[in-house]
Amino acid sequence: MDNPYLQALKTAQAKSATTSTMTLTAPDILADYDLGGVNCKLCENTGRIIQRGPGLLELHVFECECMKRRRSMRSLRKAGMEDMARRYTLENYVADNKHRAAVKDAAMRYINSADGWFFIAGQSGSGKTHICTAICTAIMRKQDSEVYFMPWRDESVELKQRMKQEDWYQAKIKKLKRVPVLYIDDFFKGGASDADIKLAFEILNARYNDTTLRTVISSEIDLDGLMRIDEAIGGRIYERSRGFAVMAPGENVRLS
Repeated sequence: MDNPYLQALKTAQAKSATTSTMTLTAPDILADYDLGGVNCKLCENTGRIIQRGPGLLELHVFECECMKRRRSMRSLRKAGMEDMARRYTLENYVADNKHRAAVKDAAMRYINSADGWFFIAGQSGSGKTHICTAICTAIMRKQDSEVYFMPWRDESVELKQRMKQEDWYQAKIKKLKRVPVLYIDDFFKGGASDADIKLAFEILNARYNDTTLRTVISSEIDLDGLMRIDEAIGGRIYERSRGFAVMAPGENVRLS
């Protein structure tokens, strides 16, 4: 049986003689291309747009702009953060003291900035994930940027375990190095082995060298602690997050 995408392409090709631009409309594509909870009228939820070329049978297939958000939503679900993205917003972040107000202010300024990194340190339950998730979902929606959500402990373990699977590893690392917005949650949670440090440097150094990329990092380790673990990593985070590096309030807000 033909791939449903190819079937849709043939259908579009047959109809293209009478129109200059058309979209894929085969619903079967949705099963093969997880398009994830975004409704797009432009591509009719196919993720692809077909344009007719100069020749009668010449068609050009382009990725729809909505795919950036769809990939972000898939990343959210894979990270187990889809529910958090709905619940954790800046609007419901309680800024009831000067420390929380300063965190919220930094987050709002970062969302409205054009570039840079955001770093927040604090104990477990202090609201780090709330703030970072709110930042990333706001950027995704307001600026139409693709976001990749990386729970450090889970994904770093997988990356180290599969390092010898060259094709998989290189594709994954390339994604982490180049995605427009990367959110690393609980950076160095559980410790920082030599392998962790090497992996973190590979990802962060690539992003440090491209000033168009944005990186959001939460950690239980503050910048001084990161500098003690590895000066190159800590220094890069410090430099890129200047103006957007904050400490979360000390109390555990989950218990308050």
